[in-house]
Amino acid sequence: MRHLDLSLLRTFVAICDEANFAKAALKVHKSQPAISQQMGRLESELQVALFVKRGRQKQLTPAGIRLAEYARRLLALHDELWATLHDQELSGPVRIGAPADIADTVLPNILQRFARANPRLSMAIHVGRSPDLMDMLFAGELDLTISTRAVAGYPHLLLRSSPVVWIAASDYRLDTAGSLPLVLADEPSIFRRLALEALDRQGCDYKESYVAPNLAGIKAAVRAGLGITARSIEMVTPEFRVLGERQGLPALPDINFYLYLRDDNPSEAASKLYQLLASQVGGRASSTQEPEPGA
Repeated sequence: MRHLDLSLLRTFVAICDEANFAKAALKVHKSQPAISQQMGRLESELQVALFVKRGRQKQLTPAGIRLAEYARRLLALHDELWATLHDQELSGPVRIGAPADIADTVLPNILQRFARANPRLSMAIHVGRSPDLMDMLFAGELDLTISTRAVAGYPHLLLRSSPVVWIAASDYRLDTAGSLPLVLADEPSIFRRLALEALDRQGCDYKESYVAPNLAGIKAAVRAGLGITARSIEMVTPEFRVLGERQGLPALPDINFYLYLRDDNPSEAASKLYQLLASQVGGRASSTQEPEPGA
C-alpha cells in the first residue's frame, strides 16, 4: 500500500494558499528549490501532474485542484488528532463577528471541527453589519471577524466569493410595467450599491419601497411582498426565489467575504482558529485590496 507524506501535503497546501512558490517557501521555512523538489516528489508519488506553467506562473491542474481539497481535510484531521492525543486543547473565549448571511449558513459548519477538538473553548458570536464589525475589531472588541470589506493595509484572508442575486418572496409576482419596488439596506451597504449601480446601468425604473437597518428587516419586507432585494445567495431559502435576466433584471457581480484577525496581540485560540479557517477554505492572505463599503 502506498502512503502519502503529510509534510509534502503541507507544503503543497502552502503553495495553494500563497499562489506563489517563493511566498510558500517562507511560510514553511524552506528554500524555494527545496519546495520545488518536494513537489517533484509528490507528483512522482501520485504519478500525476499537479502544476502547469502559464507564462511565468504555475497553476494547479485539475488533479491538483482535487488534491488541494483532500489535502486540507487530511491535514485538519491530523492536527485535530494530534491536539486531542497530546492534550493541547485551547481554552478561553474567542469573540467572532459575522454578517447575518454568513452567521446563519457558513459559520456553523466551519467552526464545528474546531469546537469539537477544543471543548473547553467558548465562542461568542456577534452578528452585525460589516462596517460595525470592522469598527469592533479595530477597537479590540472582537478577536476575529468576517466582513465584506477589504481594508487596505490590514492583512486578511479571502474566505469565499458568493453570487449576488435578485431575491423575491416565493409567491411574488413581478410587475414589469411599473417601477421596480426595491427592499434595500440603509447606508452604507455594498448590496445597496451593487443593486442601484446595476439598475442605473441598464436604465431600469425603480423605487425604494422599504429601507431596513439589518438583514432581519430585509427578509421580513421581502417575505411580505413589499419588493425585491439584491443579496448574496446565502439568503435564499424555500420561502424565497431568485429572479434574473428572464424578468428583465441586470446581472449582479459576486461579493467577497474576508476573514480578519486582530493584529494587536491576538490570543492563541484566535490565531489557531484563523489558521484552521484558512486551511479549510483555502483563503489567501492579502493586504493590498481597496476598501469596500460594508454590508
